[in-house]
Amino acid sequence: MTTSSEPALLLNGLDGSNPLGFLAAIGVLQVVSDSNRTARIRWAFTHDGWRPLLTGCGNSEDELCFALHSSLSEASTAVFDVGRTQHGARESSKFPFAADLLAGAFKAAFVRADAEDRREADLLAAFGMEPHPDKHGVFQCTRFKMVRSGDANSQGMLFYAKALRDGLDRRMLERTLFAVWDHGDVGYSLRWDPIEDRRYALRWRDPSKPGVTDGSGTMIAANCLAVEALRCLPVMPSGVHARTTGFHELHRLTTFVWPIWTATLALETIRSLLSLPDLDRKPLDRSALAARGIEEVYGADLVRPNQYYSNFAPALPVA
Repeated sequence: MTTSSEPALLLNGLDGSNPLGFLAAIGVLQVVSDSNRTARIRWAFTHDGWRPLLTGCGNSEDELCFALHSSLSEASTAVFDVGRTQHGARESSKFPFAADLLAGAFKAAFVRADAEDRREADLLAAFGMEPHPDKHGVFQCTRFKMVRSGDANSQGMLFYAKALRDGLDRRMLERTLFAVWDHGDVGYSLRWDPIEDRRYALRWRDPSKPGVTDGSGTMIAANCLAVEALRCLPVMPSGVHARTTGFHELHRLTTFVWPIWTATLALETIRSLLSLPDLDRKPLDRSALAARGIEEVYGADLVRPNQYYSNFAPALPVA
């Protein structure tokens, strides 16, 4: 538990009721914990809502941003190239891709992984599962895939994740962690922020016209951190079907559900919380959750404006 004298950082830019804000908070802890096992997070209720409080990392905003930027910049991006293929002069990074490519990457990552570094293996486990591919031999992928499998340039989610990393700078981390989000970045997004659900028919301008922008941009640092959070949200088999940790499915409704806790917890405990069966009960047993230090549970429905893209709807407390 945190003591009153322990240095702490309030990450007041990360809104616990926003799925991207929550994922970014987990991503912060994940990246920091790779080199600092004393790092912990709890959630504090402020006048702006639930915000993460990071402990075990000092109390310097500059030092945290420097450490995060250094770690993200130095981390290998090879895992994002697993599905890259060449078709003549054309390169493809579609996602999902052939199940045998994922299976081969799993085997290689297993050999390289150890107790100190399992990042590649955990990311691959978050991408999907290969035992039951579709009729085209493509693996079943994570529910967090909300962009097209391949855009006009045959690029998909992993290409976007790598491009976001390449465009990251320290100032973006400062704006994401310690300021009200301005959505001022231009570039790819993974569509995990509900504000990015901008339907074609409701836009002021025609987005198909070159050079036209409409509405807000994105937060590159939040997306980069959220990608690292996927290491805590693997895809698991349920019979012949894939289930993504944190996603609850009822009839045709798919919802991402996450807890807000007030106990000061390390990454491995949080990993367990994210897969807690109690989060899938209807109605929630609030007293049982409170006994585990969980003060709130949010859910964001998955909406599909068309056959190519998905988005999160604004989150609400789960009843």
